Amino acid sequence: MTTVVLSGRRGGTTHREVELLGTLPSELRLIGGLAVMCRVGSPHRTTVDLDAVARDLSGLHPRLAHVAMTSTGGGQYRFEGQVDLDVIDVAPVPADELLASIGGDGEPLSDLELNVVAHTWAHDGATEVDVTAVDELTGDRLATAPARSIATTSGLVAMKASTIPLRVSTKPEKRASDLYDLARLVQVAPPDAPTFDGMPDVLAESVARRLHTWFVDDAGRDRTFREIRRFDEPAVDLDEVADAVEELLV
Repeated sequence: MTTVVLSGRRGGTTHREVELLGTLPSELRLIGGLAVMCRVGSPHRTTVDLDAVARDLSGLHPRLAHVAMTSTGGGQYRFEGQVDLDVIDVAPVPADELLASIGGDGEPLSDLELNVVAHTWAHDGATEVDVTAVDELTGDRLATAPARSIATTSGLVAMKASTIPLRVSTKPEKRASDLYDLARLVQVAPPDAPTFDGMPDVLAESVARRLHTWFVDDAGRDRTFREIRRFDEPAVDLDEVADAVEELLV
């Protein structure tokens, strides 16, 4: 079991998110900013909510809605402490079966179809982590979330790489934060080769192509720098990211 210790202020976002995480159904798989923070294992950009994936969200909904302050539908919940939870419902079958059903006609998959496959694959590959929040000043334990299922680094990279193209025109600020998360993951906690190599081929090829475009190609790396420079703590060294991407894709 991996153990992650996150520091923050008493009553702050990290404290409240870990506290909530410890109360959620075990069927949820954590993704998003807090998952990136857990995998990076060091300070990361501030998150404002929790994101998760689940299979059969309709079956989980009554349990989530019962403890949430509000539930607006579509997998969105608000809990005490003004912490939001967004849950994405993944396909009812594993990624390989999903690919066989949507890619059987030989046509290239759309960005949306790749995104669905990525979320399903990340859901099924999540691993359990003990998460603890401690006071950044005193070191006192604030909250614990034992044995929480969290997407692996490879799963997070696959989801973010397949989500960014869907954000181009509608949510540029989300695109920027996703690129920042990708850069931090690759620079600080690169995906392990066995897990990355276990990605479905069509998804792996797409992820590899996009990582190369965003972080290795000169024009793409310049654009990435312009987009992520609003996130300057911790800073990202794009030269190191480019080296890590090239090593990963060898």
